[in-house]
Amino acid sequence: MKCQGVRRMLPCQPTPNLFSCPTPSRVLCFVVGLVVGLLAAANPMAANAQSASLVFTTATGALAGIAAPGSIAQSGFDEEIALKGRMNAGPVRASALISASLSSGYAALARWYGSSSTQTMRFSWPGWTKGALAPDVLAVIEIQELALAVSAGHLRFEAGKFPLKWGVGKASRPSDIFRTMDYTSLIPVSKNLPAVRFSIFPSSMSRIEALASIDGDSTITAGARYFTSISMESSANSRLTGALSGGASSSSLASDVGSLALSAGWRRKQGSADEFAGSFELQVDAGPFVPYTEFSARTTDSTAYALAMLGTSLAISDLSLTMEAQTALGQSSAGTQLFFLGTWKASDLTSISFPVFWLADAHILAASSIAQFQGILGGRLDFSATASWIFAGSPASFLWKIGAYWTRSLSTY
Repeated sequence: MKCQGVRRMLPCQPTPNLFSCPTPSRVLCFVVGLVVGLLAAANPMAANAQSASLVFTTATGALAGIAAPGSIAQSGFDEEIALKGRMNAGPVRASALISASLSSGYAALARWYGSSSTQTMRFSWPGWTKGALAPDVLAVIEIQELALAVSAGHLRFEAGKFPLKWGVGKASRPSDIFRTMDYTSLIPVSKNLPAVRFSIFPSSMSRIEALASIDGDSTITAGARYFTSISMESSANSRLTGALSGGASSSSLASDVGSLALSAGWRRKQGSADEFAGSFELQVDAGPFVPYTEFSARTTDSTAYALAMLGTSLAISDLSLTMEAQTALGQSSAGTQLFFLGTWKASDLTSISFPVFWLADAHILAASSIAQFQGILGGRLDFSATASWIFAGSPASFLWKIGAYWTRSLSTY
């Protein structure tokens, strides 16, 4: 059953919450409630560990540009408010992030074309449909995060909509079988998904997790991942200590020198063959120079391919650089991805960034500049400019966008 508008969508896809469940999910909700109850009983709440925070954020912006090939330049305004809350009560942790926005003109166009059918807990007026023309005015309400976590000793159980970050890449993550990367922003970010996750912490430096998620297309993904930090003990001032004490004693320090992760996953999308993946992640912290890599071997029906990514970050004084390259091996529709990000911290209140992206499969080259100024009228002022070249057709299309946003956060408690 297809729902076109928000009013028709609500009966078909009820908004999940922590206290009610649709009929087909009662068994799952019973299992989730049972696990949460057992973990909470195993480790009762400590009243003196309770803490909470509530932050209210507003963002006011003006945008102008060309959003699609063949269209004319437009301008528009954008207003967004967000409410973010967190609560820790002993072994129980709850978090929520809800936003509402009202956009017009180019801003509405940008939000409309940035939407997709994979999004969850997002409602818009008018209702978003693939291929439909963008409205002049768009209102959106989105539950970006709504999660509950319960811990007991070395165990943790989480349920709701929360971040699922697999991989060490900043823009390219072959290990991320959940497809959480969002490339509609100037600098790619990881989006949240409805999921359940069970984690075991064998030590303070390692974690084993098993989780399952579902997106707006009813694509089900499940997987397991082992992550560990790599540390090395070193002697500090051993000769000096020995000389002062008259002995050979030395002080040993443990420092992290990197991380390692192994994962395996399964993905089922309606109308497509099941996909299986096994992945490897490695990061080495060598002072200001941090190289990292990912490799993911995947199979879909009778097709096998692999994704490989190599990246590095470098920090020198107030300048930081990040470079990544991802390529596909075998029978894959994914093309080469190149990402570069340079950031200069001009002062404690000012920073300038230059992200550059190349997507070979979409034939898109995008370059941006972002300037952020803290402490402007009690908030932060952002200026951005983006130029994109699309080489899919002949002649190539050129898109551009400029914008300014003023963001202010107010912590209520």
